[in-house]
Amino acid sequence: MEGVRAELVVEDPRRCDVAAASRDCGPVSSVSRSVVPDAEGRVHDEFTVREGDRPDTLGDATAIFRDDKRTIYRLPRAHGQGCVCECIEREGCTVRNVQIVDGTLFVTVLACDLDGIRAIVSTLRETQDGVKVGKLLRAPPEDDPGPLWVTDPDDLTARQREVLETAYEMGYFEYPRNASAAVVADELGVATPTFTEHLAAAQRKLLEGLLENSRSDTTARQRSPKERP
Repeated sequence: MEGVRAELVVEDPRRCDVAAASRDCGPVSSVSRSVVPDAEGRVHDEFTVREGDRPDTLGDATAIFRDDKRTIYRLPRAHGQGCVCECIEREGCTVRNVQIVDGTLFVTVLACDLDGIRAIVSTLRETQDGVKVGKLLRAPPEDDPGPLWVTDPDDLTARQREVLETAYEMGYFEYPRNASAAVVADELGVATPTFTEHLAAAQRKLLEGLLENSRSDTTARQRSPKERP
């Protein structure tokens, strides 16, 4: 079975009480959530703080465990408030890991395919600002001995990522195109030749990574013995 893992980044997520707490305590990890409301109709988030200030309370969060390396907090909140994790799960996908640094949410999502990731990103962007896709990783089919393929936006410069994202969002890659190179360049505040130069450089980097993984995948399949009937 194939599957896709994506690392999503949400800057200053709305309706995320844990993200708000992270601004006062340092990086947050190991976030878990209850799904069944208590007698007062609340669910609880639990999260771990290992660095920075670790007081007994962080807003509505209360320390429930502490040692010399970490403090675990429990935070009651309203059920169904539309936080990022709830939005992801409504799309039928799984939240695998959540970390928060200075109010920015880093969440690892498991989906059946790329369409599932696209649906999540589209849904989040309806209510959240600053939603970005980090690494994408897809597992090969069970009968395929080839390696996983990975795309990593960190291979691009910040400007190249901005050019790609703007061109994509404005429909430059649609057929027929919803925006010309001149229109996208104007949105970016650059000359058309500058836009096409950045775009070509970004596409070349991504294609190099894709082709390299493809060659490795082909080589691995050729080396692996195939079952015969």
